[in-house]
Amino acid sequence: MSGEIRKQIRIFAITLGAIVACMVILCISVAQFNNQERELYYSAANAEEDNTNKHCSVTIKPRGGSTDTWIKRVMEENEDGITEEVQYAGIIYDIMVTNQTDMTIKDWTLKIPVPQDSFLNNAWCGELEIHQHEDGKDSVQALDLRKCIEQEVEIYLKHAVVGTDLMIPVNKGDYFVYLPSVEVKEDFINPSDLKEGEYQNKRVDFIAYHKTVNEDMTPMEFPNAVLYYHLHKELLKLPTFWILITAFMIWCICLLIVIIVNIKTRRLREKMQGDAKIIEQAMSAFMGFIDAKDTTTNGHSMRVAKYAKKLAKRLGFSDEECDRIYYIGLMHDCGKIGIPDAILNKPDKLTEEEYEIIKTHTIQGNRILKDFTSIEGIRDGALYHHERYDGKGYPQGLKGEEIPLIARIICVADSFDVMNSERCYQHKMTKEDILEQLEINKGAQFDPKIVDCFLAMIADGTIEF
Repeated sequence: MSGEIRKQIRIFAITLGAIVACMVILCISVAQFNNQERELYYSAANAEEDNTNKHCSVTIKPRGGSTDTWIKRVMEENEDGITEEVQYAGIIYDIMVTNQTDMTIKDWTLKIPVPQDSFLNNAWCGELEIHQHEDGKDSVQALDLRKCIEQEVEIYLKHAVVGTDLMIPVNKGDYFVYLPSVEVKEDFINPSDLKEGEYQNKRVDFIAYHKTVNEDMTPMEFPNAVLYYHLHKELLKLPTFWILITAFMIWCICLLIVIIVNIKTRRLREKMQGDAKIIEQAMSAFMGFIDAKDTTTNGHSMRVAKYAKKLAKRLGFSDEECDRIYYIGLMHDCGKIGIPDAILNKPDKLTEEEYEIIKTHTIQGNRILKDFTSIEGIRDGALYHHERYDGKGYPQGLKGEEIPLIARIICVADSFDVMNSERCYQHKMTKEDILEQLEINKGAQFDPKIVDCFLAMIADGTIEF
């Protein structure tokens, strides 16, 4: 696995981890928000200030005021133990809970303290959880007061049946809790941003009787209450959720693109490697012909190519550039194919005329490679690798950085291999002599920077004798 692919995997893993972590944090925060029980305190004395918060509002009012009341007479024992008829006024009370948010209110209940001795008779449509306190004892029971008699529900609370009505006595200090009906969907209140015609509140009712004297129909007032509720955020309605979903989709698309690109890149790289192998084999075969002509330099071009590639890598060239320089190194002496064998293999010192013929191998190499355009700079390697940094080289006498960089690199690699090899016209030089010649010819035959780099590679063992 290449370093680039490992880097891509790390980036995608980190990105996916961040998206998943953000989604988990969002889900946890929404769950914590939805599970938080909230309270709203209702006060009849200061309705505007106390009965409304930023989430919702509550009102408890008698329906129709004193006009919508009736009388029920109940037989009770007085303090002297005498049973007498007591008059109670029955009133329907409306409870209105209004949602003022863009979230749903769920699992709400309303705790209502009893302001004076009275009876509870009915409720729509939920149950009343009634808390009676008498003689130091607390009794609690949740009842659907509409159905208790007909369903013959066992009642543990103190109660009375008047006609067909079940009457639950409660004293001042007792309280009851309205439990919304799930069956008729009272347990949630829709958000305030619904379309026109949809409700954002719940109205529920209960009947209470209080003692009245001389037909006084003034309604009993419930001065305070406590609303308990949960706000419910919907994950699918949160912008953050959809941002994360979009980020995940983009992540998936990018992953797919990277996979496709990597597959195509791998196939292209395999094809390029195959093509490079064909080119290298073709070049090696061609240089084999030259080696067959000049038996004393067998393997010279291959070694020069390897030295040049190592030099290029140390000088900071890319892998692709190093491969290109390797191929140029292989072909740097291709012009020798046109030099007569008698001159190439002559063991004695060449005449001036023969030396001039040898020097033409650079020009012939340039001519041979004139149509070889697939490798940039390949002609420069063949034509200029005998140019000198001081301008005294051939074939054009270029000086310094006028000489193409690839030719300056091959010049050092070529000279090192010549000094380090047995030739028909000279013996292999010692390591000390080679190092001395490299130092002496810095700035003369060789580019000083390239020689310094080459010497450093000899010192660390990258280039071996």
